[in-house]
Amino acid sequence: MEEVENITRQLSLDQDLNYLLNEQVDVDYFNVYALWKSWRNTSAYSLTNNFLEDFYIYLNNYQVIFTPSGVFVRPDDYFDLYHYQDMERSQWKQEILGKIHRRETLPSQPFINNGKKTNVITYLQSIPFDTFQHSLGTAVILIDESEIAKMLHRVPEQYGGWAYICDKEGNTIARVGIEDSQIKALHIPDLIGKGSTNTLVEDKTLLISSKSTYNGWVYVVGLPKNTVMRQSAFIAKVTWTITASTLLLGIVAALLFAYRNSAPINRIVTVFWDQASQAGYKGKNEYDFLQGNISNLLASQKSLEEELKRQQPLLEDAFVKRLLKGEFDSLQEVRTLLYSLPNMNLKGDAGYVAIIRINGYSGLVSKEIIHELNAARLLMKKFLHEVEGVFQLNVTDIDLDKMAILITFGEAVHSAEANELAAVFDQLRDYVKAEYRIQITVAIGSSFQALSDSSRSFEEARQALDYSVLFEEAKTIWYQDVIKESTTYYYPIDMELRIMNAAKIGELQEVHRIFEQLLEQNFSERQLSAEMVQQLFGELKGTFFKLLLHSPFTDQAVSEGLKSRVEQLQLSTSLDRFRNEILGLLEAFCNRVLKKKEDSTGEIISKIVTFLDSHYPESDLNLYRISVAVELPEKYISQLFKEQTGENLSDYLEKIRIKNATDLLFNSEHTIDEISQHVGYNSAHAFRRAFKRVSGVSPSIYRKTVN
Repeated sequence: MEEVENITRQLSLDQDLNYLLNEQVDVDYFNVYALWKSWRNTSAYSLTNNFLEDFYIYLNNYQVIFTPSGVFVRPDDYFDLYHYQDMERSQWKQEILGKIHRRETLPSQPFINNGKKTNVITYLQSIPFDTFQHSLGTAVILIDESEIAKMLHRVPEQYGGWAYICDKEGNTIARVGIEDSQIKALHIPDLIGKGSTNTLVEDKTLLISSKSTYNGWVYVVGLPKNTVMRQSAFIAKVTWTITASTLLLGIVAALLFAYRNSAPINRIVTVFWDQASQAGYKGKNEYDFLQGNISNLLASQKSLEEELKRQQPLLEDAFVKRLLKGEFDSLQEVRTLLYSLPNMNLKGDAGYVAIIRINGYSGLVSKEIIHELNAARLLMKKFLHEVEGVFQLNVTDIDLDKMAILITFGEAVHSAEANELAAVFDQLRDYVKAEYRIQITVAIGSSFQALSDSSRSFEEARQALDYSVLFEEAKTIWYQDVIKESTTYYYPIDMELRIMNAAKIGELQEVHRIFEQLLEQNFSERQLSAEMVQQLFGELKGTFFKLLLHSPFTDQAVSEGLKSRVEQLQLSTSLDRFRNEILGLLEAFCNRVLKKKEDSTGEIISKIVTFLDSHYPESDLNLYRISVAVELPEKYISQLFKEQTGENLSDYLEKIRIKNATDLLFNSEHTIDEISQHVGYNSAHAFRRAFKRVSGVSPSIYRKTVN
């Protein structure tokens, strides 16, 4: 009945029906179109529930009746075909159509339905729904008693008992397997009135009742005692069988799981036992043995961690030494190793390299002198570590009387930072001279803009330190103040290796930077003769020929194209032209590497798209299966797809599924549930949400629109 009430509430909210109910009616004019439109909307409700096959709506102002089959302009015409057997026409108009009703239910009464006699239960509701004084219309729902009885037929058919329903006044609404006289003879209403829900009647029938809190109806079932006992015995037997089977299966499963879960532990015990056969804790039993040896392992791990922490400064010192000696092949390798040293303090990628020499100890080696030099280096390191400024100092020993300092800045180096750095070394010189009578010389190379270029600054600092022998007093010497030798060109082996490594991995920006440094060293800070320029040009051509021997330039077609360009390279009279030709060739090498990377990337993306196009109907399709298909890690293909296409892999898969779903909605008769399974969704609800998210409308609205 609650469902019936909800439907009458929906009827009262129908806009077209409310428009008709509130319309001022002219006796000479009927709004036929509005009547037809409202009837069409309300007649559809008869399809929503088996209890709503027969209903009608009376409109007071038009004095017409809507039924699922048509519109009766005269209520008398409706009464002629459909009326209560024991109710007169005037009484029907007064009691049913004329009064205000609020969720009223009339008990079962004989009813003439187009000449056919039946019993109906009547539900009455005035429109508007919550009206108290004036009603605009009445909704009357006729519920066939046989429809309710159908729900009760299972009781006598299956259990041999009976059932009936009565309203809160005790009037019978529906009954199966029992007559009204039997109900009165058994005094069932009295038993129900006492609040008893489970009672034995005459020691033969078990009476079970339940009262609805919604409308006060009482549902009563009478079951024979022998049937109840037979069913109880069957249920008890089934329950014991299931319980015993469950216990048995549980024991078997527990044994299997215990065996399966103990297998790894047994293997661990075996491994530990093999290792502990020579040394280790033996234990009283396997668990004691495991506990003791795992405790030893944890203790060993802790001591190893502490040892690694103690070794951290040595690792950082080794990193600085390798960096200054130019032992890294590329800037990428520098950054990778730096990432593994989280405590390594560097302000940035730009800076200087300086070398400090303790004067007066050259060529002197003894135990006392070594101790003195060690103490002097420790004092200077302590002073430098306490210095605060815009730069970071990383100190490493390169000889008994020499220290190298990697100086990094947070941004590009300017003259103000250089002056501040010089002031720090002046303070250091004054401090060690005043406190410990130690004299030092400081040599500083030219600035670098990338950590991989610090080795060049280190070599320049060495040259500046060698140049300091021309000065009698200790001072700070800058590389730019050193008189450069112009009789030879500058192209050290480490710079050649850096150019080659950068070109092999396609780092065009790094290649440009190193080559610009090479030009500055040879043509800005030196004045080379024509012969030296020719030799430098030959060295550069040799570098290109060496590159052709390395992957990815070993492909014959690529090698021939680049090789011909290298062979045609000629020394130009103009420095700009010389610079552009070399840079153009370097760019060609880098572009070849980048193109090969793009081709590989495009092939991977094509594989992913092809796999998705052929496997999108599978609901278990996920990132792991895609990674197996293309033989690459999940995280890598997810990031690569996002970078190359601009959208997430999951979003692309969703679009493929929705696109195919739209084709099925337009070109097939499949239901929405079937389509959701065809395109790879586990549930129709998930499919509807995805469809609306992508298309902006629900699948049902889309199908109606395209049709």
